[in-house]
Amino acid sequence: MAISVHARSGHNLTEFYRRLTGSIAELVGASKVLFWQLNDDGTLTAIPGAHGVDEAFVARLYPARCTPDRDDLTSRIVFRDQSFRASRRDEPPEYSYVLDALGVADAISVSWRGGDQRLGLVAAYDSQKPDGFSREDTWVLQKIGLAAGLVWQLKHAELDLTRTVERLQKVDAARQLLLKNVSTAVDKARRRLASDLHDEALQKLTAAELHLERMDGDGGQNAAVLETIRPLLSQTEESLRRLLFEVRPPALEIPGGFEETIRDRLAMMRSLTGIDAELELELPDELSYECKSMVFRQVAESLTNIEKHAAATRVQLSVKAVDGAIHGLVIDNGRGFVVSERDRLPGHLGLLALNERSQLAGGWTKIESEPGLGTKIEFWMPIA
Repeated sequence: MAISVHARSGHNLTEFYRRLTGSIAELVGASKVLFWQLNDDGTLTAIPGAHGVDEAFVARLYPARCTPDRDDLTSRIVFRDQSFRASRRDEPPEYSYVLDALGVADAISVSWRGGDQRLGLVAAYDSQKPDGFSREDTWVLQKIGLAAGLVWQLKHAELDLTRTVERLQKVDAARQLLLKNVSTAVDKARRRLASDLHDEALQKLTAAELHLERMDGDGGQNAAVLETIRPLLSQTEESLRRLLFEVRPPALEIPGGFEETIRDRLAMMRSLTGIDAELELELPDELSYECKSMVFRQVAESLTNIEKHAAATRVQLSVKAVDGAIHGLVIDNGRGFVVSERDRLPGHLGLLALNERSQLAGGWTKIESEPGLGTKIEFWMPIA
């Protein structure tokens, strides 16, 4: 009961040992109680926080050698579960050299272990009872050693967990910084590309169409050729405008613009392919631009794959904020494919980009599909 109470008290290990050794001293009637810890170099050293032990007592102690292959008293106690009991009251006194080295009148010690792991030993010194320590006291110390070993494992597991959490927090902070830097760099590149598309390619296409109009008005012999070229230029211009939209959606940065951008992308898909779409969108407006951009890229990439490869007639799109994260679902009724063979399929780089983008954001992507049964793309990203 004492061990359980001290273990739940939330104190550090030194305070835990101080309280625990105080409880042990009351149980066995000892003036001093001390835990000896087995170190990696095969020595035993006293743990701070012992009951009734002052600096002068600790100064007399020295690291004792203790290994499984040794046959000395300390090694037998730690590795062979031998109990030790000695007193100057005995005639003749056994192990008097141990008592002299410690400067005590009575001593008992037993193995301290956590499961199969040997942690050291626990000892009580200078009994306050007239007859000294009894066999029952040794038995109590054994039980305490076993229970304290379990608590030791728990405490160190908690410390390891705390360190792991701290490392994960640092990794997550670094990931978010990387995501922000990558998003900033990508955004700058997208701005330049969008500017170039608008100022160069689209304007030149427009100029080319005007020249064609003049040539067509001349009634020349190339009318048939011009009629062939004109739709090609229109298709190219439409593709570039669509690319410009996906590279830099004009409404993504304004309040309420995320939903407008998604709806515009679905309308674009419908006009190009005739695919009907159902939309379920539940996202807060206060999402960061990086988060909105990342989610839009996931949706756009999924829809592009459908347009190019699925031959679908219907798409269901759901994007919701759930428990501090974004959950997206894109389902089509297209031709489907064998997921295990996707690396050999045309357009598999888009599916790869879906996975990489989710992982960069600290999330995941799942792709489920079967030939003739359509495809389901699901992604999850924490809200940064």
